[in-house]
Amino acid sequence: MPAQSPKVPPVDRERIRLSAPRLNASFCAEIEKELKCDQIAIDEDERLLHSFGKSYPDLFRVRRGEVDHPPDMVILPETNANVEAVVRSAHRNNVCIIPFGGGTNIVGGINPMDNARMVVSLDMRRMNRLVSIDAYSMTATIQAGALGPKLEKDLQEKGFSLGHFPDSFEFSTLGGWLATRSAGMQSDAYGKIEDMVVAIRLVTPSGVLETRVVPASSAGPDLNQWVVGSEGILGVITEATMRVHKNPAVKDYRGYLFPSFEDGVNAVYACVEQNFPPSLIRLQDSGESELAFNMKSHPKGLRALIQKPIKKYLLHKGYTAPCIMIVGFEGESKNVKHSQLQAFRIFRKNKGFPLGKKVGQTWSVDKFNVPYLRDYIMDYGCMVDVSETATSWTQIISLHRAFTQAIQEKFASEFGHGYVGCHISHTYKTGACLYFTYAARQLPGEELKQYYAYKKFATDTIMKNGGTVSHHHAIGTEHLPWMEQEVSKTGLQALRAVKKSLDPQGIFNPGKLIPEVFIHSLLEQPLESD
Repeated sequence: MPAQSPKVPPVDRERIRLSAPRLNASFCAEIEKELKCDQIAIDEDERLLHSFGKSYPDLFRVRRGEVDHPPDMVILPETNANVEAVVRSAHRNNVCIIPFGGGTNIVGGINPMDNARMVVSLDMRRMNRLVSIDAYSMTATIQAGALGPKLEKDLQEKGFSLGHFPDSFEFSTLGGWLATRSAGMQSDAYGKIEDMVVAIRLVTPSGVLETRVVPASSAGPDLNQWVVGSEGILGVITEATMRVHKNPAVKDYRGYLFPSFEDGVNAVYACVEQNFPPSLIRLQDSGESELAFNMKSHPKGLRALIQKPIKKYLLHKGYTAPCIMIVGFEGESKNVKHSQLQAFRIFRKNKGFPLGKKVGQTWSVDKFNVPYLRDYIMDYGCMVDVSETATSWTQIISLHRAFTQAIQEKFASEFGHGYVGCHISHTYKTGACLYFTYAARQLPGEELKQYYAYKKFATDTIMKNGGTVSHHHAIGTEHLPWMEQEVSKTGLQALRAVKKSLDPQGIFNPGKLIPEVFIHSLLEQPLESD
């Protein structure tokens, strides 16, 4: 990529024009009786806000002012009764509903896809309360529209934490996390979101699905897990009871340096295998580590003098393409010290060089800022995307090598160069998540064609080398072509049957998760313009 490129700024808001809302008269009359005026919006700003998620194609289009399919109405329910009334009326009048949390989805999961029916974005932002907390059982019931910061603030005031911190934490909601099987940065300690859920409440066109607040049950398949990951195609999650834990007494984050990605992987695997995993591990490969080094401000004065001999020593010891690991420990002081001693021993055995707490502290401050670099890079005419997956420990190194090499070779043949980096996070006894980022110069006039070509190439490479199509970003529309390969024809048949049973007219978030399923009822009502 050139060192300097002309800026390509987004268009001014005033230049974006939306089509007139398509309104179903019967539906509008019914909800106006059920809701207050300020719970119903058809103004352009609200509709624009709910038109896209945060994928590369979403950002590319909205930056150019291309908003082809905005929702026709935004509804902001405040109670379970509000939600039920809206769903009943939508089902009766064949109006589509897209549950909306924070709008941070990057795989097309909230984009309106139905061109024939009225589409409502059901924004859950006003249903954001901590309903109750059972301090003895360590559970909390929380409304689905709670944004990460408010959710954690409410819990921490009671002495507890959910411990779920995805990159989108500041702008995403509990309902969104559940709908997409989200993973947070401390998943090594607390699990993914599906590991935290105890009970759930889902409003569907066929009725309200509620599970019991019990630690476990053998009453058939786990319906909580049918709802988690359903991406809003079955109904809308209104609240959930979650496992919580006491606020950790100690939070200790540090940096380590390894001579190679493989050395770092060996250290991570040994921690997991010997039952001493930190609460957070983020191992960056050499590409991502080099980017991190280049983004640092250059040291000056005494600090620069001290670092020079350390760098010389590391080069002498073979750290020619070093890899950074951020490692965090949370919990009671005694337990943290014990885990640290064992983990640090494992790191030393695998050539880990301690960088101290400063690196960990810097990462903690900036941890939620990294995803926004994509918006900045797009100002300079760059395509940038991520591909996250998970695979077994046996295939971690081979998948990482195959993906990195394939992307680099494609860049070399088309552009001469580009960027690819990766980090490991979210570890398990059987494997771990690999999170790849790649970027190259945009092809003027063919930006989206270029993006989808790379999306297919990257995902095909992952699937061919033993990875899952998505570890925590979900399916949406972007990953639909690989769903049959991921879950089998029979698996899709089961998903379609559940969809048909709970949502017979296909009004909930059509076009997502299940390929080629757009159920349009013969009872469709004519639409009237505002």
